[in-house]
Amino acid sequence: MTGRDLPAGLAAGSWLVRGARLIDTVAGSELHGDIYLCREGVFPGPGEEGAFEIDGSDLWVFPGLLDMHVHLRVPGPGRAETLESGLRCALAGGVTSLCMMPNTDPPLDSPDLVRSLLESCASLGYPGANVAACLTRGRRGAELTDLEELHQAGARAFTDDGDPLEDDSLFAEALERIGALDAVLMEHPEVRSISAGGCVNEGRAARLSGVGGIPCRSEIADVQRCLELVRAGGGRLHLTHLSCPESVEMVAGARAGGLPVSCDVTPHHIALDDSEIRRVGAMAKMNPPLRTAEQRERLARMTAAGLVDAVASDHAPHPDSSKRKPIAEASFGITGLETLLPVTLEVLGREMGLAASGVISLLTTGPARVLGLTLPGLLGDGGSRPAVLFDPGAGYTLERVGTFSRSRNTPFLDRPLTGRVKGVWIGRPAYLGGMFAT
Repeated sequence: MTGRDLPAGLAAGSWLVRGARLIDTVAGSELHGDIYLCREGVFPGPGEEGAFEIDGSDLWVFPGLLDMHVHLRVPGPGRAETLESGLRCALAGGVTSLCMMPNTDPPLDSPDLVRSLLESCASLGYPGANVAACLTRGRRGAELTDLEELHQAGARAFTDDGDPLEDDSLFAEALERIGALDAVLMEHPEVRSISAGGCVNEGRAARLSGVGGIPCRSEIADVQRCLELVRAGGGRLHLTHLSCPESVEMVAGARAGGLPVSCDVTPHHIALDDSEIRRVGAMAKMNPPLRTAEQRERLARMTAAGLVDAVASDHAPHPDSSKRKPIAEASFGITGLETLLPVTLEVLGREMGLAASGVISLLTTGPARVLGLTLPGLLGDGGSRPAVLFDPGAGYTLERVGTFSRSRNTPFLDRPLTGRVKGVWIGRPAYLGGMFAT
């Protein structure tokens, strides 16, 4: 699904949203009222005459979301995702800023590739593109990249995501150099000698599937190693897509002890457990794998309790051909940009009782602090002030023809979801009811 274009008059005009719940996670405020969105900024209503009026009685309006862990597969062959399809998918999910991972083809290990990707995003009118560049050349784990030049080209973070950096001396050097840049090292926590040959959670899921398992100790051991390296030499560390409660406990304890460390979880790790493997097979295969029902609930409760810095989609599109295989041969990863907010809200808000502002903070101010970004608040002058119009009560089913990604590899297909983005403003209309501004 590519989406229709917004009519020219609507794409060029201003919006007046009447009677909405206004949640400003940047300013820490919340109120009900009218809001006027125009090229000069976002203001309390009613604004000028002639604006396109939207009934906001059932809507929340809040700052644009920041997804700090996204795979858009660019550069690459374009089978799983193109830059245009990925950015449209982001807008449809309310994501107006994102950080793109470097496991691309070729990998993002040169300043020219980083600059080119950022320029391409800007040429498509996307306001908040950020890049996590490769930590090592070719993501091979043998030689650090030109970290300083990559940072100058626009890299916000450094990672070999998809693989850990297991060489302690390289890791320590990277922490020191990245710390001097006031950037962050993002680690995919895994000990490959422990996870080798595994593709689903160790235990019942692996036995019933007849495949090798990935135990929690693979993640936990690397988290412990990384924290010890930060404790020994300093530097800013972010541990991404944690799946085990023990990992979160260690990071939270280190942070409380003064270490500059942070972590994120994904919506699927707090929403789903490893029984999904029996339900949808490889559509629920990702790395790290889904864990047990008890571990899922503990992870969700820890996230709601404030022990996690951010929720990130780990949007990882794959063509059907790489998922419609025996589970041991299928690719790791699922899409997630469009389901990021409704799934997170379902678990943390409705199941765990976290306030709406708390849920949205994990998708805005939380990841912004990790990446060193400053997000604009909801209200104020300035044309680059993103805002999302969201209907928290909208029920729907995500269908294969109803997603804007080129790929359909998600366990959330054909299951009921609640909460849907209705519109996105990025200093101009960008998305409204399935239509995009060109």
